[in-house]
Amino acid sequence: MDNMNLQNNGMNQPGKSDGMGIASLVLGIVSIVMSCCITYVGLICGVVGIILAIMSNKKGKNNMATAGLVCSIIGIVLAIILIIVAAVFGTALTEALYSAM
Repeated sequence: MDNMNLQNNGMNQPGKSDGMGIASLVLGIVSIVMSCCITYVGLICGVVGIILAIMSNKKGKNNMATAGLVCSIIGIVLAIILIIVAAVFGTALTEALYSAM
């Protein structure tokens, strides 16, 4: 037991958390969920999540910020795809209604 030195090597520092990394992860998850329901809210949350993840990663490499970045990118891509699908479907529906008249 003498050789085992219980030092705090920076991995588990109590009281030290990365607020921007956590916020980025939360916004990334919200972006994925909201892009299915309210696409513009999902898009905005994704953009803010990416900004916070980049700011957090500039301070130092953080796994939560990286996960937030990935979730935010997925949320933005999903929101853009759903906006395009809604626009195409709306255009096709409008054309079908006008041609039926």
